[in-house]
Amino acid sequence: MYSEQGLNLTLLIWNSSIAILVVAFVCYLASFRQTILLMLVMAFALLAGIQFIFDPHHNLIEILSFIKFMLLLPFGLGAVLIFASFSEDKQQRFLLWFSRYINFAVVANIFAMVFAPDGDTYRGYLSRVVCLVLLIWLFQEMAKERFQTTKFDRKFFIFRSSPLKWIYCHAAYRIALLSLPTFNSIQYLLLEPLSLLVMVVLHRLHKKRYPLHYYFGFADTIVVTTLTLLARYPILPPFEIKGYYITNLQKYQWDMIFLPIQLAVIGFAIRAIFKNTTRPQANTLTTLKTPHVPYEDAKLTMTKD
Repeated sequence: MYSEQGLNLTLLIWNSSIAILVVAFVCYLASFRQTILLMLVMAFALLAGIQFIFDPHHNLIEILSFIKFMLLLPFGLGAVLIFASFSEDKQQRFLLWFSRYINFAVVANIFAMVFAPDGDTYRGYLSRVVCLVLLIWLFQEMAKERFQTTKFDRKFFIFRSSPLKWIYCHAAYRIALLSLPTFNSIQYLLLEPLSLLVMVVLHRLHKKRYPLHYYFGFADTIVVTTLTLLARYPILPPFEIKGYYITNLQKYQWDMIFLPIQLAVIGFAIRAIFKNTTRPQANTLTTLKTPHVPYEDAKLTMTKD
């Protein structure tokens, strides 16, 4: 991502443009052409598998990178697309098991970040604390839904256990995390803005049938998978890269920027955890017993009353 001079501005603009275009294309396929997207996902997974098998020399980083790639493509976005292709009867029959699969994948993915190398930085150490409190908060939100967190509506994947406040805190946490040397890739600079933007786009494409935060799970799956694919198979610029650079900050300077943000996220998350712990459960039980009504239909009903 960086050279000794800093961040290459030309390469940054190129990669950001490619990332925006490819994510927009994948978002379109995920909304209207899921069969084509599933074929592409499986094709890239097969390509990566063949390359990994026929290359006998792998270090630990390459092995972990391949495992992450496969978990994101066929077992992440691919699994969502396959389940979305099922008939409604099959979806209802296996939805509980699919929710358990998704819950395990989400919790395991977040928990794995606790062990991310800290880069010998204060923000790296503190990221582990932030990760744990966000995980506890998310677990509480899942418990409110009795861990039946997923739903499919018109082939849109709905995840109901990540409120907007959690999403914003998670975005702040992940921006600080991606500033660590471990994630030293130019491909991930737009991860958070694109995830939030795609969430809004999916919300509108689905005619706002559910609250905005219900679409974050689908949006984040699309964006993370796409950017990981671009990191593994980058689209290189067809022109010579000129030497315009943005000066990189020192390690302690990044710490000074992100430590206050991380502390604020920890405080906000602990406050939410405490509220969830002390809040009476009567409202939650009433909500769980009430059949779910799409967001737009509920608003229309309230208007008529």
